[in-house]
Amino acid sequence: MTHHKYAWEPYLSKGIKKTFPQKTTLFHQGEIGKGFYYLFDGEVKIKLTSNKGDERIIDIVTQGELFGEAGIKKEPYFSTAHVTKQSIVYYFSNEAFQSICKENPAAIDIFLQSLIRKERLLAEIVAQENRSFEQKLAFFLLKMYNKSNETSISINQISLSNYIGTSRITVYKILQQWEKKEIVTVSNRSIHINDLNRLRAILNEDIIIPSED
Repeated sequence: MTHHKYAWEPYLSKGIKKTFPQKTTLFHQGEIGKGFYYLFDGEVKIKLTSNKGDERIIDIVTQGELFGEAGIKKEPYFSTAHVTKQSIVYYFSNEAFQSICKENPAAIDIFLQSLIRKERLLAEIVAQENRSFEQKLAFFLLKMYNKSNETSISINQISLSNYIGTSRITVYKILQQWEKKEIVTVSNRSIHINDLNRLRAILNEDIIIPSED
């Protein structure tokens, strides 16, 4: 499967370019969508509110990715998108999407691959619920690595604790243990993965990973 980042770039001229300041909410979970977005520059956090009302970060959108794909079918967005630093996005309405697909059948495949990835991510996050905090942390770091192919992940410990649903102290303790074992190196606003295999081993303890077909 081709790497998905920037695959949507050829179609940007059909979208509406918008710049949003930090702390803007682009859409709310449950809101009926009328289109979707492409992140050209900046950073967007995707949050999910559980039935109990807990809000969790489930994904961080990076440059070159689509997000809010559920909005295209006039369906409710299954998450909330929050701009964390000034961002340039392209917005695609239903009409713009139909026009792109008529001219470029390949666009349908790019869009569907992105939508499937998001739905798979949601399923994985639900499946993570009963895992240890260590495994949830390993899952998140490996997911960010797979997305960017970069071993340095820029994220602070507050965001990490929000993602795995625990206190900053727990995250701090896990990262300290991993630093001693030289699995990661932690700095103020980033985590550098030194040993991908050991991180994968933590994630895979007592679990059989289903193979992708």
